[in-house]
Amino acid sequence: MADDTICLPFVGAIIERQIDDELEFLVQTRWTPKYKSIYNGTLEFAAGKLDLSYENVFDAITREVKEETGLVVKRFIDHDMTKAVSPQGIDSAFGFRPYCCTQQLKEGRPWVGFIFRCEVEPGEPTDLEGESKDVHWISADALFKIFQESPEKLFTLEIPAWEYYFKDLGWL
Repeated sequence: MADDTICLPFVGAIIERQIDDELEFLVQTRWTPKYKSIYNGTLEFAAGKLDLSYENVFDAITREVKEETGLVVKRFIDHDMTKAVSPQGIDSAFGFRPYCCTQQLKEGRPWVGFIFRCEVEPGEPTDLEGESKDVHWISADALFKIFQESPEKLFTLEIPAWEYYFKDLGWL
């Protein structure tokens, strides 16, 4: 059983593509039937917790995107990382800068997230049972309209990442 008093790290992916000069994002419907959640039915991007001890965040987001959408991460956008260091010879660490970070402040679970912007290999997403529901591309304009007019339709923990993104586009 998880200890809900300990901060839980997760990774998330704002997956984007350009089709005929139109910016689109990959979203899915949040659906966790084994847990009652006020967030079920909201739109979210691919995300998940680091499942393995010492799992590299870039490996984790690549795995989560594949598990939830069937797509393969092609590249990360707007990020940075240092080389891994191991001064003791037995340990290892590296620094990284995701696109942005988010944190759950109350209710839900005590999540802290590292959000990356990603591009995936060409292909259409697929719903993967137990992982995702209604995975689809949505135009930036349509998502921005939801963000502005109906934010309750978005997963709360990801709204701050969308705010950063729309600010970067110059829309806010």
